[in-house]
Amino acid sequence: MTHSFFAGAACGLLLLAAARLAIGQRQRDNRWLLIVILGAFLYLLRPLLNDLNSLLDLLIDLPTTLIPGAFWLFTHQLCSEREPFPSWGWGVIGAELLVDLASQLHIHTFFYLLAQPFKLGLIGAGLVTLLRQLHCDLVAERRMLRVALLIAIGSYMVIVVCAEFLFSYLPVPSGIPTLHALMASILAFSACLWLLALSPGALDESLPPPSAAPDNQGKTLLSAPEPLEEHQRQLLEQLQQHMQNGGYRYTGLTIRELAEKLGAREYVLRALINRHLGYRNFNEYLNQYRIDEASRRLADPNEIHLPVLSIALDIGYRSLSPFNAAFRRRHDMTPTEYRRERIPA
Repeated sequence: MTHSFFAGAACGLLLLAAARLAIGQRQRDNRWLLIVILGAFLYLLRPLLNDLNSLLDLLIDLPTTLIPGAFWLFTHQLCSEREPFPSWGWGVIGAELLVDLASQLHIHTFFYLLAQPFKLGLIGAGLVTLLRQLHCDLVAERRMLRVALLIAIGSYMVIVVCAEFLFSYLPVPSGIPTLHALMASILAFSACLWLLALSPGALDESLPPPSAAPDNQGKTLLSAPEPLEEHQRQLLEQLQQHMQNGGYRYTGLTIRELAEKLGAREYVLRALINRHLGYRNFNEYLNQYRIDEASRRLADPNEIHLPVLSIALDIGYRSLSPFNAAFRRRHDMTPTEYRRERIPA
């Protein structure tokens, strides 16, 4: 009875969160998060449904099967600034769905054993995506969301997958289903409280709007920012002067180190670069200056003797790979192709 109460409460809260997300679907693409919520809803509802035929059983379980892949897709959408999802990732998600389907159809025990590592792998990929460049994220609401997803949702899903696998071979202790439903209720209540009361604009701040595409320098084209206060204007002038003097060339420069050099508070500098300059990622802000200098030097006949790697190291990159990636995003060609085009043989 207690289990049913908490499971029902969690389902109701998840429906409330889904309704909130669906209302904002036109402003932000929430589809992957909605799939995660729908899968969680049916996962919690499933034990409360009895005497279902096998086909209906399979249809109810399908959204739950989509949760690990949808979680990875959502984290990529949240963190990757409109970079396309890797094609190999779609293949991994497709393979996981096929293996999980074969497991549910009881084709062979092997598929059930294989499905669990697949699920953990997709969830792990989502957690790695949330961790990647977390310190470079300039959007305050998104950083909070990433940390919350890492600590609460990601950890919870890992525990659930491992527990399901463990208790498929061992008897389930009497209090575990109730504890599971209670934890789900707490997480669902926290999500609703955050989305509807504490930070109703969190997802709007976190997900890039479809109408504000990033330009070729990696910043998001925003509407006119609010007027700067005097201390913000002074900090902006100091920042721009520091960057024009080559401050971006420091290898491994972090926003915390930059704030210390400017004598500013880190959160103030983050907000300034994000809200007034339009950058959502600190590395993309640095890339603006670095790629500007690299473009000038690659087009300079007096520096044609310098290897591309030397230029990349001079302007602050640790290796050639991130430089090539940033350069290609700006010019849609490699540094070598750019130099060859600007300085014909």
